[in-house]
Amino acid sequence: MKMENTFAGKGGKKPQIEIKVDQILLDNRNPRLIQYVDDVNSITQLELTKILYDSFDTEAIALSLIQNGYFDEEPVIVVPNNLPSGFKFSDFSYDELTEKLANLSEDGLTFTVVEGNRRISSIKMLLDDRLRSILGIDKVYPKVDDEEIKKDIAKIPCIVYENRKEVSSYLGVRHIAGLLKWEAFAKAAYISNTIEEKLQENNDDQNQAINEVQKIVGDRSDSLKKQFVSYKMYIEALHDLEKFDTKPILDKFSLLTVVYNSPAIREYIGIESYNKIDFNRRVIPSNKIAEFENVLTWVFGNKNKGKDPVLTDSRKITSQLSHVVSSSEAIKYLDRYGDLEGAYERTNGEKEFLIRNLSKAFRNIQESLSFAYKFKNEKDILDKVQELEEVVQALKSNLKS
Repeated sequence: MKMENTFAGKGGKKPQIEIKVDQILLDNRNPRLIQYVDDVNSITQLELTKILYDSFDTEAIALSLIQNGYFDEEPVIVVPNNLPSGFKFSDFSYDELTEKLANLSEDGLTFTVVEGNRRISSIKMLLDDRLRSILGIDKVYPKVDDEEIKKDIAKIPCIVYENRKEVSSYLGVRHIAGLLKWEAFAKAAYISNTIEEKLQENNDDQNQAINEVQKIVGDRSDSLKKQFVSYKMYIEALHDLEKFDTKPILDKFSLLTVVYNSPAIREYIGIESYNKIDFNRRVIPSNKIAEFENVLTWVFGNKNKGKDPVLTDSRKITSQLSHVVSSSEAIKYLDRYGDLEGAYERTNGEKEFLIRNLSKAFRNIQESLSFAYKFKNEKDILDKVQELEEVVQALKSNLKS
């Protein structure tokens, strides 16, 4: 059976209509908000508004709206809630669909915003005195006095997609590969949600699902797979580690990918590389939970158990921690004293580091020989050579017993 040829933008131009803001709901499944939400199914619109106010600088948008009104050139993107039974976008021409959606909106149909949550929340707080009062921000949030501005922002242009599946590809291109990139955790959350949707569509064929999402966002380096693994690692930490504070992981989520990129750390926590991992199973084996908690504690700390991170620089995940996890003596020392430098000294990592530095210095000097003759008898260069000779002699002395 020949599969239907489909692509992200298939389906023609999407209808654009004006919708009253009080008929537009904030998105409880917005990837940028997931880290602030305990249960996406029970969170209220008030709670979502507070999250956006507390963490996403909606005041800046409010000030622009007060000054300029709403720019019609920047419609938000919405999906309708509870369309009439049997209503399908594909059954209508563009003009017919636009008219029908406009009529449904006038009849009170509600929508959920999937692109433009900050703008919608800003407008709601500008127009709703009671909302500002409940949030306790009435005295500090910007206010709009101009009645024309109020009228202008109360009903705004919206591009309407039929459902979340239809808009998912657009969000990926815009925020994963495009100019308006999300922060690391939001990217990973979007990737995870989209892959899970594809898995359901393709009868749990994980490789096909991941490949489809990679095509959508234009990922050719397999970074998407690594972000997906990192997200699964976070979810397992959230569910499996007792009394572990996962909030620092959200704030520095990209470090989880750095951890995963280390072969030695992967071996220590028992996780496969991205091209071998089975996404239908848990990524951290049950018998490696303690090691997993060790690594997360060393990298992110765990205030619930009074432990600070041992890292002062994220680069030390690769340069030092990756060596420490290969040495039982170094692990015991690090666990007891929380001293990464001291633990590193108990591995053979310093020797390898020294050899790399010497090899690099040798290559640089060897390369310089090819053109050094051009600078014969130049004092500043001869002085540098003399300094180099002295350093080499000192190095030899340190290496000899």
